[in-house]
This record gives sequence, structure tokens and C-alpha cells, in this order.
Amino acid sequence: MPYENAPQFVDETPGTKHYCTCGESANKPYCDGAHSRMNTGKMPKQQEITGTKRVVICDCGRTAKSPFCDGTHTKA
Repeated sequence: MPYENAPQFVDETPGTKHYCTCGESANKPYCDGAHSRMNTGKMPKQQEITGTKRVVICDCGRTAKSPFCDGTHTKA
């Protein structure tokens, strides 16, 4: 899977978002349905964003706080 070893920083607006957790989306950090096309066994993470803010989305696939980065990519 083409995960990256760094998070994605996104300036979000309010609304329901669907974040990629499989690493295969061509529209990261958002889901584009690649998990279904590629049969990854993973599902996107739905998140309600309540205000305009910067969020940090995991792109290593190892976070314990999906879809948000918890710094796991920095640990050996």
C-alpha cells in the first residue's frame, strides 16, 4: 500500500468527511473508493468536523486514533 511516513495537514471546513485509511486513495486524505476497487479490507473513517480548523490526518496506517495522526510514524 502506498502509505507515507508522514501525516497530511488539512485546513478543514465544517461537514462530514470520509478519510482514507487504506492508503490507496488518489485523493488523499479523502476516500475515493479505492478500498473497494482494490479489496484492501479497510473502510474509510467518517468524521464530523464541527468548525473550521487544521487537522492532522494519519497517512502511515498505524495510528491508534484513526483518522488522526498520533505520532506513531515517528516511533521505531
